[in-house]
Amino acid sequence: MPNIVKSVGSLYKTLKFNLFILLRLKNQNSNRHYIIFATLIISNHPHQKKNTMKKFYSLIIAISLAFPVFSQTYLSEDFSSGTMPPPGWTIFAFQQQFVNAPSDSAGGVAPECRIDGFAYNGTLRLMSPAMNMTGVNSVTLIFKHNYDKYASPSPTIGVATKSSGAWNPVWTMVPSSDTGPEEIQVTINNSDLNKPNFQISFYVTGTIQNMNHWYFDNILLMVPLELDGKISGITIPGTITSPQEVGGVFQNIGSTAITDFSVGFEAYNGMIYDTSFTGLNLEMFDAFDFTFDQMWVQPFGTHNINMWINNVNGITDDNPGNDTVTKSITYIANILPRKVTFEEFTSSTCGPCASFNSGFVPWCESHPDIMLVKYQMNWPGAGDPYYTAEGGTRRNYYGVSYVPDLFYNGARINASVSAVQTSYNQGLALTSYIDIASSFTITGTTINITTNLLPWDNVGNVRVHNIVIEKVTTGNVSSNGETEFHHVMMDMIPDANGASVNLQYATPVKLQYSVNLAGTNVEEYDDLLVAVLVQNQSTKEMLQSEYGEMNTAYSADARLEMINLDGVPLEGFNPDIYEYDVILPEGTLFEPYLEAVLMDDGAMAVVNPAFELPGTAVVDVYAENRFDTKRYLVHYTVFTGVEDKVVPSIQVYPNPVTNVLHVNGMKDAGVKLFNTSGEQVLTLNKFSGSTIDVSELPSGVYIMNVTTADGQTMRRKIVVY
Repeated sequence: MPNIVKSVGSLYKTLKFNLFILLRLKNQNSNRHYIIFATLIISNHPHQKKNTMKKFYSLIIAISLAFPVFSQTYLSEDFSSGTMPPPGWTIFAFQQQFVNAPSDSAGGVAPECRIDGFAYNGTLRLMSPAMNMTGVNSVTLIFKHNYDKYASPSPTIGVATKSSGAWNPVWTMVPSSDTGPEEIQVTINNSDLNKPNFQISFYVTGTIQNMNHWYFDNILLMVPLELDGKISGITIPGTITSPQEVGGVFQNIGSTAITDFSVGFEAYNGMIYDTSFTGLNLEMFDAFDFTFDQMWVQPFGTHNINMWINNVNGITDDNPGNDTVTKSITYIANILPRKVTFEEFTSSTCGPCASFNSGFVPWCESHPDIMLVKYQMNWPGAGDPYYTAEGGTRRNYYGVSYVPDLFYNGARINASVSAVQTSYNQGLALTSYIDIASSFTITGTTINITTNLLPWDNVGNVRVHNIVIEKVTTGNVSSNGETEFHHVMMDMIPDANGASVNLQYATPVKLQYSVNLAGTNVEEYDDLLVAVLVQNQSTKEMLQSEYGEMNTAYSADARLEMINLDGVPLEGFNPDIYEYDVILPEGTLFEPYLEAVLMDDGAMAVVNPAFELPGTAVVDVYAENRFDTKRYLVHYTVFTGVEDKVVPSIQVYPNPVTNVLHVNGMKDAGVKLFNTSGEQVLTLNKFSGSTIDVSELPSGVYIMNVTTADGQTMRRKIVVY
């Protein structure tokens, strides 16, 4: 059954929408704040739009309404200053562990605060500026966070307050697993309030090395407004591989119950969609997950989705400033499982190595989906006979000073089967943007390797290691009692440092090597594998790995068998013709649903719709070898009933015509005739004749497209009767 790749397309429109900005003006003698609503009309043509949540550009606004609202925001921090700590904040202990991170892991918008775990047992704290809370007995704290666990037991994460003396926790968590991203709401009404020097702090305490990272963002300390709804998040994943359901989370952060609300979003093509939800009873801090009927569709790459609240309980709420949310969505053509990679430093003279391998080897044999490479070391004692200088370079890269020493995806773990199992379980959830197709042949003692890499993101500079390993060796038996050794490194190609490669989106890379293995420790040339490791040289993270198999032939066929438009085969399609003109019926607003049928099941196709009419849909096909590619172009135009462009040197007559159409001035021209349904009914390539027979065509209106040898184009309406 041929593989089918589908896409959905639609039409750009230039639209405008209203964005409400909330300005707060404080009376110097009062806690009363005035809220001013201003309406901006923003041009939102898709080629001009640029969204940002962290800054507002200077624009001229028209103030339309001002009225007092009894509310107060005491603290708002989104880390957009780019500094750590932010202005007015302070850090207690190990400031280098606090990072202004260019990420959105907490669920907000980059940047955010990140606290990194390290070998320390104690407390880290990020402390706010002091605030005058005299006369205030209750406030609400809202923030977003995400906890990335490394090991158990996790340290305690929390928020505390003080006015003098000790810190008093108001929210704590001891995560048992990765947690978030999620939003936390806390009501604070302790004795630290009603004081002139109130502070809050975000802290971590305990065995901090058991935490990878704690992210938090969008800190808001406030007295709630009366009617205040907000969109606390857009539920489309940040990285997608196919069209996704549009949805979000609506939350009541005001004191009045919300019974109904209306929300809208702007599609990539500029269309505006609205939906309403009624019959609700959302008390303060209650949240409601909602979805639209429409799907989110965009071209490959990173683009923004805008979502907003139209009304709450039938009216504009008290704080339109938090009613609009923007999220960046990255559309990746392909996301692959990341192969779990283990590298072991070991020796046949190491007793503890034998003990560990007695459990590790059977575990590996029962998990054939992993990558395993072993480097034999030159100690203890005389060391392993199969030690090589390349293994020594790898040892220095990882900082290995003892054996056995084990690395999972480039990070050191305990040399125990339980640690291996835990790492394996974690690794199964990891993904990669790198596709690898590797194979090799052996001629005598010479190995010939071809490794192709196809990245589905702008990965950047990496090191690619092609490592020749022998599945089982026995010639390096020594003093520790082991009688055979598995996946032993024999040679690292091009050397122990690997090949430096810059991986860019959808740009295949080919690495080819021919190396004589006569001087290595290879025992059986028919027992070899090639382990391909793609690694971030600076962080040591293993981005992907794959085995190259002996005598594996990957297909180079990157052609399509057929293109279907709305389920109908494209008229005149030929696998070896890569460009097509399609005239859509008059009044067509959306491009057809395109299916790309692959000639070879091992290939893959990436369809990038036109997203506008007229426009061009692009189908890129990648062969099974992940190096050979073909590109098909489908140009869409819409029949308008009028002539488009005339080339003076070409004459076509009579029109209307009955049997024979006469033409002058055509030399090596391309001629295509379409009916008003967009079907191609006639094709002439390199046409230099003077007549065209149309006697077999049904009576009706046709569109003639002519492309001259020098690239000029002409479109002419032809009537056949």
